[in-house]
This record gives sequence, structure tokens and C-alpha cells, in this order.
Amino acid sequence: MKLPLVALCGRPNVGKSTLFNRLTRSRAALVHDLPGMTRDRSYGRLTFLDEEGEPSEVCELVDTGGLDFEGDDVITLGITRLAESAMAEAHVLLLMVDAHDGLNPVDTEIADRVRRLGKPSILVVNKMDGVKGGVPDSGFYTLGFDEIHVISASHGDGMTDLLASIHEKLPFHRTPEEAEQHDLADETRFAIIGRPNVGKSSLTNKLLGYERSLVSDVAGTTRDSVDTIFTVEDRLYRLIDTAGIRRKGKTTEGAEKLSILKAKQAMARADVSLLLIDAVEGVTHQDAVIAGYAQEAGAAVILVVNKWDLVEKDTFTSIDFEEKVRFDLGFLNHAPMIFISALSGQRVFKLFAMINEVAEAHSRRIPTGKLNQFLRDAVSAMSPHATDGKLPKLFFMTQVGVRPPSFVIKANTDRGLHFSYVRYLENRLRAEFGFTGTPLRLSIQKRQTGEDGPPKEEAKVRRILDPGEGLKPGRRTVQKQDAEAVVPGRPTARHIATPRPKPKTKPRMKPVLGRKRSAAAAGRKKR
Repeated sequence: MKLPLVALCGRPNVGKSTLFNRLTRSRAALVHDLPGMTRDRSYGRLTFLDEEGEPSEVCELVDTGGLDFEGDDVITLGITRLAESAMAEAHVLLLMVDAHDGLNPVDTEIADRVRRLGKPSILVVNKMDGVKGGVPDSGFYTLGFDEIHVISASHGDGMTDLLASIHEKLPFHRTPEEAEQHDLADETRFAIIGRPNVGKSSLTNKLLGYERSLVSDVAGTTRDSVDTIFTVEDRLYRLIDTAGIRRKGKTTEGAEKLSILKAKQAMARADVSLLLIDAVEGVTHQDAVIAGYAQEAGAAVILVVNKWDLVEKDTFTSIDFEEKVRFDLGFLNHAPMIFISALSGQRVFKLFAMINEVAEAHSRRIPTGKLNQFLRDAVSAMSPHATDGKLPKLFFMTQVGVRPPSFVIKANTDRGLHFSYVRYLENRLRAEFGFTGTPLRLSIQKRQTGEDGPPKEEAKVRRILDPGEGLKPGRRTVQKQDAEAVVPGRPTARHIATPRPKPKTKPRMKPVLGRKRSAAAAGRKKR
């Protein structure tokens, strides 16, 4: 059921994103002192509580970019166009102004446009903390609004009265039960990641069929992560458009660092990451770095070569390009690849079939009996290599997690396996059970006394993060886990290292006691 929509509007840097995060009780919107941080629309849910503190009604809140009617560049015009579109769609408008700056001519122009829309509106005077006398500029009262609320979005002052006013102006009301709600586990989440200006926002708009994200030739146009929920053939998807990730050496501004952090959070929330590669520039070192971020976050990866319509092609162009990508991104040999053009739509909608296949592999569970048979066959084909002079024996194997698939192998040692044998097991797992595009986690643990069989443990699912949540704790590699595993009562590997031999020193000659000097030596001493 459709929810009433409330839009936040105003000129840049008046605190719209701060108020959005405050009202939605999240950190979904990117907040920074730099003006113009918000460029795309961010949607969230505003919940009204009753006297007992229980949710009673809900509505939808949209954060827009700052309106600037004097700017003539592509980005400013695009921000204004998207903001005006959100204002036309909304049922209630909140015009925000800055109490520190006082009345601005741009505020007057925005107020005129808000009044012409003829919708219920509220004037919100923000940043009242620190204003002398605690009284806003009298010029704000000349803008012609019936209701004026004085607040501090960063400190939460004046929120109660503002929420009551918003509730009164809603044209219709929806309870939480009436709102369209779905289980987060029903979503197939995929993030579009890559370097700046590889076509992420263009692909987002093409998949959705309308202008959801701002697109321009300027690198770094997208700054915040944009979530959109939509349905294709009765299947629910959450698309996350992210900001481009540049090299660390070129990332100096604090605002850009926040954008990159939000992009990494998107990878942590996604089941599948679409890594966009520029077909004209080819694969770069930064593409490998971004792919490593997705692998570390536990997301499956699909390699998407964009701008394929700009490449001069012959019979072997795609084959040669794929060989080059597979060579440069060797750790993603298991990831499927597709060549598209986000601008023309070439092969774009074939992505959904690939996303479904990879997402299914990402959440696949394998019965313990099949895993143990797999382990016996793998060891029979090739035994594990000796580690520190000890030959490992692998007893049984079980799956302990999904998204990504995680496995534990019980052995007679806690020192782990050689990395080449771990890679051998991963390759056989993919060939046997079809884990397309998804990373695998293998952990080697020592079987304890009295542990005769595999642990009776259900596969755990990676917790689904909501927009605005922080990064998941970083996963350590299997080799590092095994090297740092500590068994009570036994020294670790670093403690049992061969001691350094003591350097050999020339023995000192002890003086001979009671020896008399000769007469000649005594004479030389006297002289």
C-alpha cells in the first residue's frame, strides 16, 4: 500500500541530510560540511510513535540535493532537476533554511516555488544552536508560511513539535501493518561497484527504466550510495548504486573518503557485486583492488565489461579481452563475465539471470554426507602436503555458514594446510557443487579429544545489514586464522620457532697467579 511522502528541500548545506538521518533513525544519508554532498535522492521510512512508545503510523521521507538556480554546470542542473522531481511527487514539503546565515535570496526563490505547488508545507529553521538570543532572523517570517519550526537537527532540539506538525499535514495515514513490508531475506541484493566514470549510474538508470541517479561525464558524480527496491518477474531486488573508488593516493578530500566508505558498506550489504570494467581503458590495478574489497566483504562477483559499443571488434576481440581480464584478475577466474553497453542497453537485461544464478550459489547449502564423500575423493586424488614436518590427516568436513559458503575441516593439526592445497580444495568444490562467482571460506581446525564425528551445527547465514549500518568486521584469511590459532596448554607457532644460536666468543685468558716476573721485565717496568 502506498505511503504518504514527505520531501526535504532547500539550498545546499542547510542540514537536510542531518535531519533525514535524525527522523529515519539511521545513517543512510551522507553528511559533511562540504556543500552539495547530496546529489541523488535518498528514501527512508519515518515512524510515528504513540504515547507508549510503540509504532503507530509510518510515512516515507525523501532527502533531496540542494537547489541552486544560478549554477549552469551539468551537475548543478541535474541536482536541481532531481530535487524538483521529488518535490512534485511529495505530499508534504519541508523547506529548510539556515539560522546562522539568515534569510538568503535563494531561500526566497525556493519558498515561492514551494507555494506555487500548492501542497502542505512547513518552514524549518535549522542550526539554532549557537545563535545569539536563540531567536531566528525575522526575515524568515516574511516567506509566507503558516507554520515555522525552530530546530537543531544535529542535537535533536525541536523534533517533537516538528513530528506532530508533519503528522497533522499528511493527507492520509498508514499503520505499520498497512505499509508494504517484506522480509529482508526475500531481497536479492546487488551492488554496482567500480572506478569513477565507468558507467555505474548509467547502468542503474537503464535497469530501473527511469532517471534514478545523476549521470554526467564528470568523474565522481555519485557521492552517496543509492538504494532502490524493485520487482522483476515476481522477484524482489535491491539495487545499490555506489560512488567510484579511486586509488588511496589520489583520495585526499574527507568527503570522498566518506563516499568510499559508503561504497564499501554497500559491498558488505550486497549478496552480489557487479564489478564494472571500462572496455575502452581495459582492466586496471584499481579494478583488482576493488574486486579484493568485494571478496573480503564476502560478496559474490560478476565481471561486467561496459562501453562495449565503443570498441572496434573483430572475430576474436571478446575472446582476447576476456583472456586479458582473466590473467590480470586471476583470483576471480570463477566469476562469470558479460559484455554490455549501459547507454544503448545491449545485453543489459541478461544481467538478471546471472545475478539469480550467482545469488543462489552464494546461499547454497551442501549436506554434510556429500561433503565428507567429497573430502575422501579429494584426499584420495591428492594427499595434503606436510606442514612443519607433520603430515596432515583430514577427518571430516562440514558447512558452517552461507553468504558466502563457509566450511570447516577437522584435522590432526591446527597449523593449517599449504595454500596450494587449500586452493585445490576450493577448485574441486566449485567443480563439484557449482559455486559460480562466490568466494569460499575454508577453515582447518584440530579435532579435539572425544570428537568422533562432524559437529551437529546448522549453517549460519551472514546477517543482512540495513542501509546506514557500519562495516562488518573484516574476515581474516584462512592462513592467518590458522597461524594465530591458540590451543590452551600448547605454544603457538611463533613460540616454537628454532632458537637463535648464541654467538661464539673467544675465551678470555685467565691470569696465572703466583708467577714471578723476570729481572729483565722488572727492569723495564721501573724505567
